[in-house]
Amino acid sequence: MRVLLINPAFFDQSEFKNRYSDYLNWVKGGNLYIAPFEPPLGLAYLTSYLKKQGKQVELIDMQGLMMDSNELVKRMEQGNPGLIGITAMTTTFPVALRVAKLAKQVCPEAKILLGGVHPTLDPQGVLEQECVDFVIRGEGELALNGLVEALQGRGSFEEIDGLCYREGQQTVIKDKTMIEDGNMIPMPDYDAFPVEQYIRHNQLLRGIRGISMLISRGCPFPCTFCAVHQTMGKKWRIKAPELLVEEIIATRDRYQLEGIWFKDSIFNMNPVWTREFCKLLIEKKAGISWQANTRIDLIKEDELKLMREAGLTQIDFGIESGSRRSLARLKKNITIEQIKENINLARQYVKVFGFFMIGIPGEEESDVLETFELAKDLELDRSTWSIYSPLPGSTLYDELIAEGKIEPYKLDFEQIHFTKAYEGISNIQPERLQELYKEINDYFYQKNQTTEID
Repeated sequence: MRVLLINPAFFDQSEFKNRYSDYLNWVKGGNLYIAPFEPPLGLAYLTSYLKKQGKQVELIDMQGLMMDSNELVKRMEQGNPGLIGITAMTTTFPVALRVAKLAKQVCPEAKILLGGVHPTLDPQGVLEQECVDFVIRGEGELALNGLVEALQGRGSFEEIDGLCYREGQQTVIKDKTMIEDGNMIPMPDYDAFPVEQYIRHNQLLRGIRGISMLISRGCPFPCTFCAVHQTMGKKWRIKAPELLVEEIIATRDRYQLEGIWFKDSIFNMNPVWTREFCKLLIEKKAGISWQANTRIDLIKEDELKLMREAGLTQIDFGIESGSRRSLARLKKNITIEQIKENINLARQYVKVFGFFMIGIPGEEESDVLETFELAKDLELDRSTWSIYSPLPGSTLYDELIAEGKIEPYKLDFEQIHFTKAYEGISNIQPERLQELYKEINDYFYQKNQTTEID
């Protein structure tokens, strides 16, 4: 049986190109949300794992290929798949559903599976769609392989953890499971998607030939705006340093890479792991520049020195806000003083990138201006800004429901891509919040342009 995995795009072909060209200055300035363009690493992990198990699998990356529905139809007809799996975040759920309906029409004999963040959070609602046969919750490698086996008569649906499906008039909903041993998962199949498209995008953003990697799963921190606990759990798991370094060198050589961007929420969670990883990069003379995300309160000077020696060139911090009130609402558990002190420390060794958010529930315009002023004072090399969007599965989402601000799963999912303002979430009118968002992005683009000229 052939398995077809599909990565829908945030926007259709023409809209993405228009957004990309219209906001190219913001993209160059560091904005990662206005035209999101990230390789489908989750699907690439699934592709790699299924191939390792001897399965026939193909990945269609509609985003990377700028593929429209007509071309997708041709690819589905040619592939004759028995199982079509579609990934869906809350932001891409509407388009994922359109792809599922199309797949059911083009390949009526194929079973349709949805996985990813949104199906994990609302399996019941997703299975109410007639075009969807299965949902896999959480990490998908083991469950997807088990589903393929069951569809081929070598197992039963009941035995597969995380698999949800209809059984007569009833819906079977199973809890997600975690893969405890990260070493059992082969490296993602970068050949399965148009990798050069993403390398070129990285060159635009960072000036070097690079690609993204995800090397860990889970996060123990309680940030209220994030839903990662619901999808990947609270337990932090990561590959062994020696295995990861081998994969980095192999990827470097295959694609002639100069850099790697580790997209994990927190890179340096375990000081022992970080030290071993850095020492191996140095010993192996990997010669690769890399960037990583972490928290403000996890920075230590001795670790910074070692990471820089191993090739670290930039750290991305989730700062989020310069308002003490908003930081408390987000449960960042950091202070303005910590932010200033540790950003200054990091800037002594590497470039520093900051993530910020405005329109947080309960915010006044004064809170946004405090965040703007803090970002100016920090003298970051780059920053990216988003407008808060309620993400199902997050604590803030549940709080907004309890406050009567939103209804469960009644949001306009077409608007949830972190650049649009909802009515009634913050105390700022959506039109004014959009004005502030534009003012901030324009300011930092102009500042970056001036810095580069100087």
